[in-house]
Amino acid sequence: MDDREEVGALLARIALRDARAFEALYRLVASRLMAVALRVTQERAMAEDVLQEVFVTVWNQSAAAAPGQRLTLAWLCVVTRNRAIDLLRKRKPELPLHWQDENGDEQVHDLQDESGSPMDQLLTHEDGAQLAHCMEALEPEPRRALLLAFYDGLTHPEIALRMQRPLGTVKAWTRRSLMRLKGCMEALA
Repeated sequence: MDDREEVGALLARIALRDARAFEALYRLVASRLMAVALRVTQERAMAEDVLQEVFVTVWNQSAAAAPGQRLTLAWLCVVTRNRAIDLLRKRKPELPLHWQDENGDEQVHDLQDESGSPMDQLLTHEDGAQLAHCMEALEPEPRRALLLAFYDGLTHPEIALRMQRPLGTVKAWTRRSLMRLKGCMEALA
């Protein structure tokens, strides 16, 4: 039996959930499929991801093949190629950190630290501490209504239902609490 016939027989056994057939298929065709994926992606890590996806698909969907449809090595190669192309399409273009310009000089991108400068981090921390101080100055129920609105993302009717309070009361609490927070934060600034 040549490789093509053996692949077809193994795929038929895999459709019956034969794990040994799956292992044998992997040993038989993984290197060929890896070559197909590598030729399309030009990156070993991406090609390995494609290969894994193909074998997961083979295991999960070989039983779903149409009756009488012969799954072959050619089918596996087409699936691998298509998965590699799909992965390339999904991938966002990457900008290398190091590259050589047309003169052959090495260039490096300077990336900004997104966490901010130490001063920005300190101010953010101080703002958080000031906000916590001002929140503590609010009465417990209005504070809870405000937290439910801004941290849990609940609407006024949802807050009224959860706290078992009239809708107008909840609206008044949140409005007054926001005004008190604003005044407190301005006073501390």
